[in-house]
Amino acid sequence: MDTIASSEASDAHALPPKDSSVERSKERGEQAQRTMEVLASNPDVFETFFEQARIGLALADLSARYVRVNQAYADLLGSPPEDLVGVPLAEVLHPDDRNGDADRLTRLLDGSEATLQSEQRYVAPYGRTLWVLHGVTLVPGPDGRPAWFAVSAQDITERRRVEEELRALTATLAEQAVRDSLTGLANRTLLEERLRAVLARDARTGHSTAVLFLDLDGFKAVNDVHGHAAGDLVLKTVAGRLAAAVRPSDTVARIGGDEFVVLVEGATEQAVARLVERLGAAVRKPVPTLDLEVGVSIGVSMAQGGDAEPQALLSAADAAMYTAKYSPDPTGKKTVRHSIKQPLRDRPAGDAVRNTGKNGHKRDKNGGTPQPQL
Repeated sequence: MDTIASSEASDAHALPPKDSSVERSKERGEQAQRTMEVLASNPDVFETFFEQARIGLALADLSARYVRVNQAYADLLGSPPEDLVGVPLAEVLHPDDRNGDADRLTRLLDGSEATLQSEQRYVAPYGRTLWVLHGVTLVPGPDGRPAWFAVSAQDITERRRVEEELRALTATLAEQAVRDSLTGLANRTLLEERLRAVLARDARTGHSTAVLFLDLDGFKAVNDVHGHAAGDLVLKTVAGRLAAAVRPSDTVARIGGDEFVVLVEGATEQAVARLVERLGAAVRKPVPTLDLEVGVSIGVSMAQGGDAEPQALLSAADAAMYTAKYSPDPTGKKTVRHSIKQPLRDRPAGDAVRNTGKNGHKRDKNGGTPQPQL
């Protein structure tokens, strides 16, 4: 018997609690109604409570017009109490909130809801808007049938202001966490997040994605000769030009130093080749006020149908850029050079491209420069 009793007790504890937000709301409404009934039966207590309450209180008839308001309620709206008598409840609400409140009063009357509580905007004279915690419940008459709406209002404008500021600050910090602080471009975190999402979509649609890895040529000399302020100006100028040269659906990121990555969705080799030329021409233009120019080396990797890991796609583009950067240039001019490498999924560790040299540029397992695949 003890075992059975213990099991039943355990089962009882395992049941979800019967209380719910709906039941709690109903209980609060019933409690408010009982309180109003007690107060209504004792006029002296009711008068003291109603007039000295620190929150706004009002009574309205079933046509939703004020029949009485206390001083605190009148102060919220900036009107004498007598000026509010006969005014519809909806008239003090913000225009955008009126229809919803009327629907809820109807549900209160038909018994669908026991009490109403929401954050509403009140519009005071001269257009001043304030946020209030707005509550409404039904109060029965002597015959027990609904006779009035009991309304309460508490000013929460300051709390709402603080919440809005916190939301704005949170959004700003979240944006800053995925943006390069100097250029405003996406950073590596946002780039990798978008690359994973694009490759997952490509796996469903069969589309292709390209990654362009760009490294500026001659940028070190800018810093050495003109100073870091000039270098920052070059980086910001290049960032703006790259962003202006791509489609809205593409992503331009600065991943460190003078390295940029462009993520191209729905890519074709022909479109990517044209984009490479466009980006190179944009970068090569002289930087205003400095009267200097830099070149750029671009490596490209592509994957169709999502058939690449994000890091493999980035590594392949980086390796292709390295090949382009250090390939002989017989003209000696600052020209756009690019290679295309197809990334391999699940490449064996022994064949993985290794990180060596400046900025972790990639070399193959024999220490040589990866050969371009055009």
